[in-house]
Amino acid sequence: MTSKVPIEATMSAYGDLSTDRRSYRPLDKVTVQITGRYRGDQYCQIRVCDAQLQPYYEAKIELLDNRGEVSFHAAGALGVHWIYLYFPDSDRHSRYTNFLVDCETSIETGNPDYDELYPITKEALQLGRRDFTTPNGRFVGYISGDTWQIDGVWLRDWIYQLQAYCWWERQMTCGLDRFLEAQNPDGSIPDGIRRDGSTWRMAVESDVEYILVLGVYETWKVTGDDRWLERALPHLEKALKYVQNDPRRWDQEHQLVKRGHTCDTWDFEIQESSEFVGQRAVIANCDQSGYYLAYRAMAEMFRHLGHSQRANEFDRRAKDYRRRANDLLWDGTKYLHHVHLTPIEHPGFDESQQLAMGNVWAITRGLADHSQAVSIINEYRRRHQQTGDAFPWWSLQPGYPDELGYYDGPYCRQGGYANGGLMPWVGGELCRGCFEHGMEKYGLELYRQYIEHLRRTGNRVHVWYWPDGQPGFRTTNEVPYTGWGMAQWLEALIEGIAGLKDISGQMKTMEVAPRWAVTSEQEVRVTVRYAVNDCYFSYRMKIDEKTKTIWLQYAGSGDSVLFRVLLPQNWSPQSIRVKGKPVEFEQRRIEKSLYVEFFGSIERLEEVEIACS
Repeated sequence: MTSKVPIEATMSAYGDLSTDRRSYRPLDKVTVQITGRYRGDQYCQIRVCDAQLQPYYEAKIELLDNRGEVSFHAAGALGVHWIYLYFPDSDRHSRYTNFLVDCETSIETGNPDYDELYPITKEALQLGRRDFTTPNGRFVGYISGDTWQIDGVWLRDWIYQLQAYCWWERQMTCGLDRFLEAQNPDGSIPDGIRRDGSTWRMAVESDVEYILVLGVYETWKVTGDDRWLERALPHLEKALKYVQNDPRRWDQEHQLVKRGHTCDTWDFEIQESSEFVGQRAVIANCDQSGYYLAYRAMAEMFRHLGHSQRANEFDRRAKDYRRRANDLLWDGTKYLHHVHLTPIEHPGFDESQQLAMGNVWAITRGLADHSQAVSIINEYRRRHQQTGDAFPWWSLQPGYPDELGYYDGPYCRQGGYANGGLMPWVGGELCRGCFEHGMEKYGLELYRQYIEHLRRTGNRVHVWYWPDGQPGFRTTNEVPYTGWGMAQWLEALIEGIAGLKDISGQMKTMEVAPRWAVTSEQEVRVTVRYAVNDCYFSYRMKIDEKTKTIWLQYAGSGDSVLFRVLLPQNWSPQSIRVKGKPVEFEQRRIEKSLYVEFFGSIERLEEVEIACS
């Protein structure tokens, strides 16, 4: 027969604690049940630490009948969190327990127009994900929605999906490594890579090199891999130097990039040739915004790595490049489609009146200042009302008339494909630009048009549409899940409406500019998270119309937040409190919209109260 169990060797001597669940998301309420020791305790303490063992919650709990309960909100670094239980007579914890904090990108409003776009987009783009082994190693990328290169990946179409796949993709760099390895001795970059490792390049294009820069830059901001960036930068410098040294790519007179006479950023010339025909050359607005942004990205990357002199050089280059491009291409209302460098006649057609798709990039890439951006947005709205076309998503408006005989393929008749077809990516960029420039109501109108399109078509998105809204076809490889198109609309939601932008990389500094005030939503919860690491940011927001108060609760893996909160119409800010303490703020008027701007830290669960009259 065993001896009596000593109570000092049982749970009763140590107390107990448990959580109501084992896993949570940031901002979730965690409820802890506590049982005191057998001797009886009047109170206890708990300390909660995140996965990096940083404390973010402490509390003293009164015990009644030797039991207590406390609740807090999960915050801090993702992973396994710790709750330590202390009693008054010891500095050492008596018990501990763990719970898991994890999350993925999501938007929760109770309205499927917002809540369902991320899962719809993720599911669709994953159908175009390609993972194959080339002779040089693994390649993971995303396809074009209509390419003849069915067994390869275009750099362009792939990188223009990065703003969506960054939230779920874990293989962020291997595909870019293959492109860096494929760089030619002169510095030029291929357009695409096939499964067997072979490459191709459309000669009339001059954008590939800046796209590689932007691809490396945006990928580095997600991964934070400085060693990878160090290895990539010499390739990027060589690529940009190539563009300035190749007489087919660089115009010495204007000191700007040139290309063949293509339809804006597309890859074929008049007569649908991918080669230079008759040595026709133009300076197109699409390339100028891209190289301006690439120079800014180079400056940021060099500065981060401690190369301040090189960073300053690229800052100057970007500033000068932007000035030269604006001087040449801005016509007072919009950016010209392009400027001819060699004589080209378009009998009976005024090419200067074309609204080219590159105009939306000029807005979102920063080539346009605020007044220019508003002018362009208003021109899109005016032409949409004037034409009655299904959407203001034109590649060109108008396209080149059929009478000019430029294109033989039926898909390139006026209003088709890159000659005036409607392209979803154009609409997505335009929508995001509206939110950035005080045109939130029009941006929301555009967003709702896209959501209605998804609802009507069963979430099918093609590369292009005829002006009446019919899907356009030109190859046997057309698929209704076009990533370069769907990604831009997701970005319009996440950056535009939800207002989340990673300023520094790895979400160390976030811009939080929620624009829910333009919608009818009054309670929202938004989370963004990079799947390749544990970087995340999450907020809850409540707009109380009765008290004219906005409440924000937020947490994240980073350090600081720049808030730019859109106020409901006719509200005037009176005070802002962060963690219960008043903070200084500025009012910023953008067109007819009023924002309040202030700073916040990310240390634990943080709360903001914006009181208005």
